[in-house]
Amino acid sequence: MQILMNLTTNAIKFTDLGGVRIQVERVANGPAARPQVAFRVEDSGLGIAPEDQTRLFGAFEQFHRGREQANDGSGLGLHLSQRMAGLLGGRIEAQSEPGKGSLFTLLLPER
Repeated sequence: MQILMNLTTNAIKFTDLGGVRIQVERVANGPAARPQVAFRVEDSGLGIAPEDQTRLFGAFEQFHRGREQANDGSGLGLHLSQRMAGLLGGRIEAQSEPGKGSLFTLLLPER
């Protein structure tokens, strides 16, 4: 739950216009794949530059430094969320394009 809250909070924080959408879906990649649950958080916000995406889950990494934001945080949210997802047997994937928004997908094994 904490992971999904963090992804949603980030999406809202960096979306001034447009919206944020959350979807949940059961997925299986191939006939022998173990089913997973995909939690997708998609926004129409600022997006993340390709050169920043490689550092996205690093500790204390922050992007959009020029943006006036009263509470940007410490840069630990995505790092800790990825670690928590790993402890649960899952992972977080990110897709983003500057000016068009981001899609974060939390994949967890179905229990």
